Order: sequence, then structure tokens, then C-alpha cells
Amino acid sequence: MDLLADNPFVTVTGVAEKLDLAFTAAQRAIRRLEQLGVLKQKGEAQRGRVFCAQSILDVLEEPARLNRWEAAPTPPAA
Repeated sequence: MDLLADNPFVTVTGVAEKLDLAFTAAQRAIRRLEQLGVLKQKGEAQRGRVFCAQSILDVLEEPARLNRWEAAPTPPAA
């Protein structure tokens, strides 16, 4: 999960390299995280698939949404 907190987008090859796992072990881990709803495949590629942890991405993007809301001009009083 620490890996996903650093970057919510992962590939099987990237996970295997970063966690020093065999490709098939990384594949199984990603498949399990997909089954749990933690990861979802982006696009429809069969090779070099990219997976995203959307809930983590949402948390990481929250400060940007708050800043846009705070920076929005206040409408004039009627």
C-alpha cells in the first residue's frame, strides 16, 4: 500500500521491480487488489496494463479541489 500512496498508478512490471518480486507474484497481487476493489485497470491494453488506486488518487487530489474552491471568486451580493 505504501507503493500506491507514492503513486496510485502501477504496472505489473513496476510492482515486480519495486518490491523485488517475480512478475507472476506481482501479477497475482495486482489481481487480488483488483478483486478487492483497490485497483482498477485503466484502458483496455493486454500488455503493459496500467492500474489505478482511484480512492488513493481521490485523497491526493483533494487539496487541489479545496484550493480551487477557496480561490473561486465570491459572487456579488444581491
